[in-house]
Amino acid sequence: AFSVLSIRREGECRPPDKKAAGGATRRRLFGEERSSMNRKLEKLEQVIGYRFQDKSLLSHAMTHSSYANERHWEKARNNERLEFLGDAVLELVSSDFLYHKNNQMPEGEMTRTRASMVCEQALAYCAGEIRLGDYLLLGRGEEATGGRERSSVVSDAMEALIGAVYL
Repeated sequence: AFSVLSIRREGECRPPDKKAAGGATRRRLFGEERSSMNRKLEKLEQVIGYRFQDKSLLSHAMTHSSYANERHWEKARNNERLEFLGDAVLELVSSDFLYHKNNQMPEGEMTRTRASMVCEQALAYCAGEIRLGDYLLLGRGEEATGGRERSSVVSDAMEALIGAVYL
């Protein structure tokens, strides 16, 4: 999946040099890129304290739609479906926590508290604590406009990561 790009030292993605796109060079670039991405994902596993049985789930969770779109991948090859699942998991776990830890809290207050726990700002804060943006595969446009630090992007990636861990 990573054979169509080169990763610069700064972590910026760019298409491979057309002149260098032949045979052995392409295989070497593919191996280096895959190896670099695998090392990054292994580091993320260490940071979150969870080791994935299926490494493709983690890679999928870190693939932003802009990256998949630039490569003309099918829509399901980005992290949006995992984000959907992660949102539901997070809401369920937060609801369970509030229900069991606050026996006297009325439903309306639990709903408001849960909303503050799972909002974009809270998720972006958690994503920032583990530097989740550093591990994302972003398209060139998203990269150029600061997507790695954008709250909406990293909070969505945090939900996708939660969805991947759930699976």
